[in-house]
Amino acid sequence: MVLIIDDERNLVRSLELALKGAGIETRGAYDGASGLRLAGEIRPDAVLLDLRLPDASGLEVLETLRKSFPGCPVIMISAHGDTRAAVQCVKAGASDYLTKPFDLDELVHLIGTTIERGRLDDEIAYRRSIGASESVIVGEHPAITRLRELVARVAASNARTVLLLGASGTGKGVIARALHQASGRVDGPFVEVNCASLPEQLLEAELFGAEKGAYTGAGQRRAGLIALAHHGTLFLDEIGELAPALQAKLLAFLESHNYRPLGSTREASADVRVIAATNRDLSREVSDGRFRADLYYRLNVVPIEIAALKDRG
Repeated sequence: MVLIIDDERNLVRSLELALKGAGIETRGAYDGASGLRLAGEIRPDAVLLDLRLPDASGLEVLETLRKSFPGCPVIMISAHGDTRAAVQCVKAGASDYLTKPFDLDELVHLIGTTIERGRLDDEIAYRRSIGASESVIVGEHPAITRLRELVARVAASNARTVLLLGASGTGKGVIARALHQASGRVDGPFVEVNCASLPEQLLEAELFGAEKGAYTGAGQRRAGLIALAHHGTLFLDEIGELAPALQAKLLAFLESHNYRPLGSTREASADVRVIAATNRDLSREVSDGRFRADLYYRLNVVPIEIAALKDRG
């Protein structure tokens, strides 16, 4: 169930129809108070929340949702492409930030993957809570057995990059976590980011960090995800969506283990295993000029293909 909180009634109806067509149930609310009340009744799997509401700030509603439903992902939507607002939303706990108008098909896909990721996170948390020591890759089908064995071998290796290939919904996030948990980096952090979830400049700051004043809204120095993943694993989901400039910067880091935060004149270093995932055919993306060949070859040292659910028995 997806809760839509937006005062544009026509947009809410359009979103409800699009999501219904994808088999996703929805409920709509046109102001913050109604949205919060409805959230308490239906306990949604995800929330689409407008930044500007007639009775409250979307940020205020976001903060209340995060406190009341900490496991529920909230996707912020706004008619204004404001980088500062996007930063505030992400800091407040939003899983994504989208600017109107947006492509309905892409939004439906994003919501589907967001819900699936939340369910997988819940499953992993449950397994941890009951002290499950076995792999999160469960099943006896030959394809599952081969995948489990491959993950164990790769996790134990010294490979600094791993590329996960598979359609949406095949559990690439679960495989990434399994690789981390079975590796010598298990005591280090597991940090993840969806490369399609943020505008280019914001994603650059998110990955590499930023000095105070490096961009509009950068009121203080912030550490990037690469720094936070030191001695651990960095999971880059939807790597095929990475902008060309960030592809170059990521390649430089993979080659040298050094990077430069946004707005800084000094280099920093980090010991990180990078796991990238995509549902695209990256070799075709390279041929079409949309993805750097050198980055593709750097990432594709240890590829793991994940079969679709229908092929697992």
